Amino acid sequence: MITPPKGRYQALELIGSGTTSRVDKARDNVIGRTVALKTFIYAFGEDLEQQFLHEAQIVGQLSHPAVVQLYDVGFDEQGAPYLVMEYIAGETLQRHLESSTLTIQRACAWAVELAGALATAHRAGIVHGDVKPGNIFINPENRVRLGDFGIARLTTQLSLTSRVVGTPAYMAPEQIESELQDHRSDQFSFGVVLYQMLTGVRPFDGKSVGAVCAQILNHTPAPPSHHNPAVPPELDRVVARCLAKNPQERFASCEELAKSLHPFTRSRPRTPAPAMTKHSWWSAPTGHREVWTTVSACLLLIGLVQIPRLLSAHYGMPPAPAHSYFHPGVPYEAFTYSPQTVSEVSAQDSEDEPTSRIQDKYPSRIIRVQKIALAELNKPADSHNLSSDLSAAAARSPRSHTP
Repeated sequence: MITPPKGRYQALELIGSGTTSRVDKARDNVIGRTVALKTFIYAFGEDLEQQFLHEAQIVGQLSHPAVVQLYDVGFDEQGAPYLVMEYIAGETLQRHLESSTLTIQRACAWAVELAGALATAHRAGIVHGDVKPGNIFINPENRVRLGDFGIARLTTQLSLTSRVVGTPAYMAPEQIESELQDHRSDQFSFGVVLYQMLTGVRPFDGKSVGAVCAQILNHTPAPPSHHNPAVPPELDRVVARCLAKNPQERFASCEELAKSLHPFTRSRPRTPAPAMTKHSWWSAPTGHREVWTTVSACLLLIGLVQIPRLLSAHYGMPPAPAHSYFHPGVPYEAFTYSPQTVSEVSAQDSEDEPTSRIQDKYPSRIIRVQKIALAELNKPADSHNLSSDLSAAAARSPRSHTP
């Protein structure tokens, strides 16, 4: 039996107590540090003292960021065993869940840390045996630490005793039936804790110990998404696998369990879809509000089409008249002479009258074809053809002479 020096550990204040032990915040007067002193109420028999010391040696060698360190172990003057552990300033997960809720990302991040701590203990051959929120501490850095390995048993030694140790609401079915336990038994307790972190309620919660044990053995709880719609279906399947009644259906190791939870630590929690029926745009509207919305949209569409047309018809300017363009240049016919007919003067008149009198009597008519052509160009586009007008003017003149 190992007994500490008298007065080495000085109890400062009570942290918590249960049916089998009490935990005090104490001071180590030899080293000068604050520790957590756990003292068991009942003394062990001689056959269990060696097992207890052997397990304490293994637990003291565990090294993991999420494992509460074990500093010392022994028996007090009354023969009661005690454990000296690392003191974690903060609160337990149980007290934290009573006052607040966790997001999906935070719950899975803490679950990955706890699974890593259990994997470290399982590789050393230690089964925790009492994984529950009361044994999980939250430090000031918002990280979780798993403690209270004092009731752990080696895998080979668990089969030698039929003593049931643990909290009923978090016990595995094989633990209730006092069957052989292994690392998969801790997975079941871990699944109950994860379920509680995701939903805020426990999957097995009865009014008595017998009712709770009956639910663990025979009842399949509702998936976590039933209580928290933000939980994705993939995470429901992970929790259901941890809570499988048959240990063979659980994860092969806590390392595999941690890998299954790791993707949910990086993903944002899904916002639950609102409980309403969506209608297609082409389907018939239902409800007065949707009817008025559809009618208003149709009226607005008609107005957008008709209003610009009405404004254009009322305030629009008439179209400008078509422009008439004159032909540039002078046509080719303006540079040619039209046929000319000269009336013959009778021989008698020409013999009797002098030439000057004949010219005065019959003045010669000179047709200026160029002037006529230029005048024709200044006529509108719907005037007669220039060539026909020139020909008609030449035909009307009885005499034509060149200038």
